[in-house]
Amino acid sequence: MEQRNRHKGRIRADYTYTVESSVIAITDLDRGSKSVTNDIENVLDDIRAEIGDLAGYAVIYRDSMGRWDGVRLAGRVVEFYSLNETDPERATARLLHPLPG
Repeated sequence: MEQRNRHKGRIRADYTYTVESSVIAITDLDRGSKSVTNDIENVLDDIRAEIGDLAGYAVIYRDSMGRWDGVRLAGRVVEFYSLNETDPERATARLLHPLPG
């Protein structure tokens, strides 16, 4: 799990992520920069650049409060949905669906 924060002149979220099976788990490192919640489009773009198309993957993220929630794409819009879990395995079990291509 390597820290991600690609500034390129912009304030960006500090995060790490893992990929296990078909689940991408993003962790907000909460280091005072932009939150993953507020930078999710860029975070997902970073991940796409590293692993390719996200079709078939489900995404969870841990916010700065330590809660895991879900992420889904609705067209070009990224939406969050509450899982409200502190345990990533329980959050994964509650995922709604994979991200469409």
